[in-house]
Amino acid sequence: MTDARYIETARLAAVKTRVRASYFTTGRDGKLASYLREMAVNVADWEQGTGSKRRALFLIGDSGSGKTRSLQHHFSTMPEFRPYENEHGETVSPVLSIDAPRPCNTKALAITILTAMGLPTRERMTEHALFAVLKAQLRERGVKYLHVDEMQHVMRHNTSAAIRHVQDTLKSLIQIEDWPLHTIYSGVSELAELLRGDPQLANRSRVLRYDALSCPADAQWITSILEKVATEGCGLASSAELLEDDFPEKLCLAGNGAFGSMIAMVQEACFRALERGRKSVSIKEFARNYERDTGCIPRDNVFTAARWRDLVPGHALADLA
Repeated sequence: MTDARYIETARLAAVKTRVRASYFTTGRDGKLASYLREMAVNVADWEQGTGSKRRALFLIGDSGSGKTRSLQHHFSTMPEFRPYENEHGETVSPVLSIDAPRPCNTKALAITILTAMGLPTRERMTEHALFAVLKAQLRERGVKYLHVDEMQHVMRHNTSAAIRHVQDTLKSLIQIEDWPLHTIYSGVSELAELLRGDPQLANRSRVLRYDALSCPADAQWITSILEKVATEGCGLASSAELLEDDFPEKLCLAGNGAFGSMIAMVQEACFRALERGRKSVSIKEFARNYERDTGCIPRDNVFTAARWRDLVPGHALADLA
C-alpha cells in the first residue's frame, strides 16, 4: 500500500470513528436525564435514611430505537454515574451494565452479573445462594445502579408462575438491606409484561417509552441526522433528492421509525460515498445499502421505488417465500 493510500485509509477510519462516537439528542433525552437525576437524588436520600421506594426504571422500545446508546451517553456525562476514587485510592464504578444472556432465566441472570464483576460461580449453586452472593458483592463493590439490557430475554417462560418469579426477583434486588441499589432494565415491548399484574413492582418503577418516530411529526429530528452526519461529520454535501420533503419519510420507513437505525443508515451511506471519493452523498448510496441489508429486489427498495409508501420493509424477502 502506498503512503498516500495508507494516509487516505487512516483518514477515513478516523472519520468513521469520530462519526460513530457522536451522540444525537432527541426530545426524550431530557426525560431520561431527569429520571436518572431523580435516581441519583434518591440514592443520596436512602443514604441519609430516607428515600422513595421507586428504585427501578424500565426503558421500553423497539430494537434500534437508541435505548442502550442513550443510557451509555448519560452514564458518561452525569457525575453521579461516573467512576470515582474512594478513600482507599480504589476506583469504584457505581454503574454495572450487562446484557441479559439468551436464553435466560433468573439463575442465569445472577451468574451473568457475578461474572461481569469478575467473580467465579458454580452451576451447582442454588439460585438462592447465587443471589445472596450477588447482593453482598454489589454492596461490597459500591454498585448503586445495575443496568440489564435486553431484559426481555428473562421472559423465556411466559407462564404466570414464571413471570411472578421474575417479578419477585426484581423486587428483591431493590430491597437489599442497608444498600440503595437502583435498577435499570431496557428491552423491547415484551418487557412491559413484567409490570402487569404486580402492583408492588409497578409502584416501585418508572417507565420511559422509546416510541418509534414518524413523519411529519418527527421530521425535524430525522432531518437533523443527515445534517450532522453528512455535513458536520463527513464534510459531504447532500444531493438534491435528499433535500426533498419526502426523504425524511423514506428514511423513517426504511428504519421502521427506530432513531438508532436511521442514524446507522445515514452513517453507512456517507461512509460509502467517502470510500468512493465522492464530495456528496446521494440517494444511490442509501438504496444500495438498503438492498444489501434487506435483500430486497429493485421494485421493493424504499429509496427508489415509485410506490415506496406501499412497501413494508419487513416483507423485503416476500418474493422468496
